Amino acid sequence: MTTLRSEDHDPPLLEILRRAGAHPIVRGFPEGAIVVFDHELRYICAGGQGLALVGLTRDSMEGKTIFEIFSPEVAAALEEPYYRVLGGHDETVNIHFGERAFIHRVAPLADDSGAVVAGVGFTLDITERHNAEAELRASEAALTIERRRLRDAELVGHSGSWEWDVVSGIITWSDGLFALHGLESASIPGGYEAALVRVHPDDRAIVDAAMESCRRDEPVQFRYRIFRATDGEIRWFDSRASGVFHEGVLVRLLGSVADVTDQVKAQTQVSDTNTFLEAVLTASPDYTFITELETGRLVYGSRDRDLLGFSSQFLVSLGADAIETLVHPDDQAGLRALNSGVRRLEEGEVRHIRYRLLHADGQWHWFSRHVVPFRRNAAGDVVEVLGVLRDVTDVVMVEERLAHAALHDPLTGLPNRALLMDRLEAALVRSARESREVAVFYCDLDGFKSVNDTGGHSVGDAVLAEVARRLVDVLRAGDTVARVGGDEFVLVVEPWNRLVAEGDPTPTNEARGERSFSLEVADRIIRTIAEPFVVDGVSHEVTVSIGVNLLSPMTLASSGARPAISAVERADAAMYVAKRRGKNQVYVVGTDALTS
Repeated sequence: MTTLRSEDHDPPLLEILRRAGAHPIVRGFPEGAIVVFDHELRYICAGGQGLALVGLTRDSMEGKTIFEIFSPEVAAALEEPYYRVLGGHDETVNIHFGERAFIHRVAPLADDSGAVVAGVGFTLDITERHNAEAELRASEAALTIERRRLRDAELVGHSGSWEWDVVSGIITWSDGLFALHGLESASIPGGYEAALVRVHPDDRAIVDAAMESCRRDEPVQFRYRIFRATDGEIRWFDSRASGVFHEGVLVRLLGSVADVTDQVKAQTQVSDTNTFLEAVLTASPDYTFITELETGRLVYGSRDRDLLGFSSQFLVSLGADAIETLVHPDDQAGLRALNSGVRRLEEGEVRHIRYRLLHADGQWHWFSRHVVPFRRNAAGDVVEVLGVLRDVTDVVMVEERLAHAALHDPLTGLPNRALLMDRLEAALVRSARESREVAVFYCDLDGFKSVNDTGGHSVGDAVLAEVARRLVDVLRAGDTVARVGGDEFVLVVEPWNRLVAEGDPTPTNEARGERSFSLEVADRIIRTIAEPFVVDGVSHEVTVSIGVNLLSPMTLASSGARPAISAVERADAAMYVAKRRGKNQVYVVGTDALTS
């Protein structure tokens, strides 16, 4: 028989029993007490008015072992009977507390599999009975009182007993058993066949087999159903039975019965709930898991093939290496920080993180992870978390597309005005910090309207897309090209923030001496835009007018509260000067000179 240990997960029956102490019937159990204990001889439920007779309460007993509650003498008297009960036997123990005497009837409680998960005891104060027996041992009144008390104990405990005299064929039921059946009588006329009629037809074969085992001197434990006579309700009974032999000859059968209907219903409800939860977990697109915080080991995964495409068995086998193996290197620190913070979470608090995991397809997938405390150690720190994991790769991709669309021109893919201003502000901060120059180029196409008029907007869009590509090719990766209007483009160049290399089209000021880098870049722009644009076999020509605002740290210091906006506006004004001077040329403002 399997023994449940304290660190094992409690079965549903134990959870039900732990809550039973708060039930009004248990709290108000008259003239005695009801207790339930586990395999550590620890009381998980206690109640009854009799506890107060010996100075005990429910709170002083629940959660403590018999050795922590009682004197060594009382604990020793209970220890061996309790262990026999946990081994599957009924026991009766007489206990003395000072001047008072108690009878303690104890029986095992088993789950659906037949495994004993706890023991239940009914304790009655029999001090008065003992005094009466001592004074009037032969008194019929004392016997009547005792019978009444035993009957009351059976009624309160929903139990009963029976005896079958196999010689005479007479079956006698206790008052408690008659009450369980909803009958009033002292015996069952007609013997065994009449008694068997009370049993549910589908369970009569179970009872027959049990009686045959008793005849072979094999004690039995079995469960069956009856129809209660008062209302026809089906009730579940657990029964234990054995044979009594005299000189090898069977003379009678004895049995005890307990009504376990409420227990069966509770277990069925728990089973149905578990089945429902399992179905929900199976149908859910989320992956539910339990993780050990100390090692990162996966303790439980909700299904065999999870969202990563690996089996739960494989993930569990990773142990402490799960984070290093599956989590993107850039996200590992954040996940560890979350796990560290979870240790101090209150019950019901939730932590969330979004990070990347390696999928079985070799790609990094984005996942959303929500965790709550699941198990704590003796100090109250969270040692295991319950989490839900969902693949949000599609969501992240949509978010990235939306973010890109918010900051980029849909036709050319270039940064729009919002992103341009953000990058220009960053460039100006670097310029002030490094005492270097920044150049802003405002470019407006000349003759683009005729392209639209002759070729249509589709041709115009093709030309604009090609203009964007050529402008990007003019600059280096660290520069910015943005589209800010129909045929208007703005370039931000930081010449000092560029590598000097062979073939560099725009080397730094130091490498060129006195030559103006802005005029060099503008010249390259003018020459690349002047090359014909061929769309559907038709050649189109446009030119470009460029205004350049060359910004120094001194210029920035006097530019006011909106230096980025002012920088673009001055470059725009310089571009209109270039337009008025005949187009297809550059006009530079800022720093040392106004040069065209």
